[in-house]
Amino acid sequence: MTSLNWADLAPDRQSPVPLYYQLAAAIREWIRAGALAPGIQLPAERELAERTGISRMTARQALADLARGGDVAVRHGVGTFVAEPKLTHDALHLLGFTEEMERVGGAVSSRVLEQEVTSPPPAIAAALDLQNGDETVRIVRLRSAAATPLLLETSWIPRSRCPGLENEDLGRQSLYSLLEIRYGHRPRAARQTIEATTASAFESELLNIAEGAPMLRLEGVTTTDRGMPIEWFQAIYRADRVKIAVASPPESPLVAAAGPPMSVMLT
Repeated sequence: MTSLNWADLAPDRQSPVPLYYQLAAAIREWIRAGALAPGIQLPAERELAERTGISRMTARQALADLARGGDVAVRHGVGTFVAEPKLTHDALHLLGFTEEMERVGGAVSSRVLEQEVTSPPPAIAAALDLQNGDETVRIVRLRSAAATPLLLETSWIPRSRCPGLENEDLGRQSLYSLLEIRYGHRPRAARQTIEATTASAFESELLNIAEGAPMLRLEGVTTTDRGMPIEWFQAIYRADRVKIAVASPPESPLVAAAGPPMSVMLT
């Protein structure tokens, strides 16, 4: 246990903000500031309530709020611990999952669930500028970092632009590196949407999370440096382990003409 003064986090009873919410926010700030490092155990409900001058029920609500946000991990029968930092998916810079994990120094692994030649649905065919009868290579992979499954990724690649892709070992190599080095298609930009969703029974089993757990679903089209669509993708991330980084474009006529770096669609 740390030597922090938990009494400093006593909520303001005159505030209209609920006490549990105030306490959870204060603990979250300690975590983000590094005062509570990953793996540190938080006080139990009763002790936290006594130190911060609130009821045990309010302390329980605060800890539950932190757990829902992925800030802490609850080990039943043991206690509540500060969780490892979430992986940040940089939506402004187009990187494959392998390249993104290499950027932050993480170990990555992939399990290929499907890799087959198939006819794409009409909407995906249109997004990839395919003609009637054109085939794609559909690739479904479970992506993990440090042995923790983080996302389920599906890619549809035009077969005529990447002959033989269905036979490549994508459990051991980066798809984006393969597209660039072997096929000469350098992934350069992506137009994508983000949607909040929940884990299906299939996703929960693969990702080792509860059915109905919060998820982030990214969908979009990747284009090459020549502006040709090369991939339609869907990536379903665990919301408790991943956060999305975006930024507003600078006030520039040139940037404004190019459009925003990311499209977020609310439905």
